Amino acid sequence: MDPQQLRDQTAFYQDLNSDKSGPPEIRPEEITFEELIGTGSFGKVYKGRCRQKAVAVKLLHKQNYDAATLAAFRKEVHLMSKIYHPNICLFMGACTIPGKCVIVTELVPKGNLETLLHDEKIQLPLYLRMKMARDAALGINWLHESNPVFVHRDVKSSNLLVDENMQVKICDFGLSALKQKHKMLKDQSSAKGTPLYMAPEVMMFKEFNESSDVYSFGIVLWEILTRKEPFSHHRELEKFREAVCVKHERPPVPPECLESLRRLIERCWDKDPLRRPSFKEIISALDHIIVDAAISDVRGREFWKKSFLTEKEVPWDAFIDALCEWNKVANRTQCDKNSLEYLNIKCLKAILADVPKSEGTGVENVVNIEKFGKILEFFGPMMAPGEGTPIMDSIREILAQKWFHGDLDTVEAASRLNGNPVGSFLIRFSSTNPGNFTISQVVSEQGPVKHQRVSRQNGRFIYQNVLYNSLIEIVAKSGGGTNGDIKLDSSMGVPNYKFMSLFCNVHGNDQY
Repeated sequence: MDPQQLRDQTAFYQDLNSDKSGPPEIRPEEITFEELIGTGSFGKVYKGRCRQKAVAVKLLHKQNYDAATLAAFRKEVHLMSKIYHPNICLFMGACTIPGKCVIVTELVPKGNLETLLHDEKIQLPLYLRMKMARDAALGINWLHESNPVFVHRDVKSSNLLVDENMQVKICDFGLSALKQKHKMLKDQSSAKGTPLYMAPEVMMFKEFNESSDVYSFGIVLWEILTRKEPFSHHRELEKFREAVCVKHERPPVPPECLESLRRLIERCWDKDPLRRPSFKEIISALDHIIVDAAISDVRGREFWKKSFLTEKEVPWDAFIDALCEWNKVANRTQCDKNSLEYLNIKCLKAILADVPKSEGTGVENVVNIEKFGKILEFFGPMMAPGEGTPIMDSIREILAQKWFHGDLDTVEAASRLNGNPVGSFLIRFSSTNPGNFTISQVVSEQGPVKHQRVSRQNGRFIYQNVLYNSLIEIVAKSGGGTNGDIKLDSSMGVPNYKFMSLFCNVHGNDQY
């Protein structure tokens, strides 16, 4: 560290120490240790209780307090006591009595992101993983935008904790460094951090700044994408160091990766720190990537980015007004309530809008970006004005069929068919393959209900190896299969009264 950096940090810590309130002091007898839940840079982390609250308690590896260990402990306490952000693990207090020094933080119940990513039994859709990446980026951006700048220096998946709402929080500030804006840092004796995530300039003992955290985040982003350990084939540190620093080796990005995500990862781990994006730019890029992950339909992505780029859930009224404007049609307040346009809006609301999960929002219905993406997979593609059949027309045409039941799982479909005669059927969304449908039918008096998939291909439908133009055509024209299937007869469709009620008294007539 050069003399100016030393003066900067000394002044900052003097300022911290001048704050007489300091971090909240916790007495040793107030803390109860339970099971070990993790290991940080300077200590083990236990689940515990403090003042009747479940907490995480960090105990230093060493309690003999040589000067370096004591300085590192005091530094982490001071850093954490000054940082407040929803995506940074909340510091609650510390015990600073020699021999009993601990740090107490909020308990983040789902553990660290590394463990979740590498557990194949846990379902983590790409959309959710990208939201988690954005959470981490928001936390690191808060550190980087502080003055002095906080450089975390150990950004890795095991230092990203996950709460009960799958929100990510950064932890472990044991290696963090402070710097003035536009200044550089440099290690003198040993590179600090975790080698797998360490920026090349840090490993080579060159000057570095907050862009080293950006490199680390690029590796984390790759890990979030692939759910694999980075550089798992390397075993020797010197060979690994040469591969990353000299040969510029990086983990392989899968070919099926979203192009927007690929570009961001490659920018983050660029060999030149000056070409890496700031976390402000990373957050902006992730806003677009999250939409790409939630919505595969090209026009659907364009619509959501134009109307609600940073939103994951929007009020129904705002959504339908924006969609009508996009489609250049009358909105809910402009069209006649007996018109086909108004019926389109009612049908879309019935299949897309949900009651908000949070109470007291003052909003009756909301549209979630994920559900919007799935609905487009079932009924899309979404067309720009003048390109083809508007998506709301397509949805209305299907919901008008009494045999269409929308979102049911296999058990519920069988329950609705129970007690109906042989040949009775319903059509629903596939519960395992978005974009596909399932025909559930009673095929014998004693046998179970049979479920057969209807797959989509280039906007058309494949049922029993025959290509159809629509679900309606399948019901009208399909014959019985060679494996004992019964012919579909529209009169045998089991009615779905929820959707049927939308069509009562249309133009003064009961459609059914």
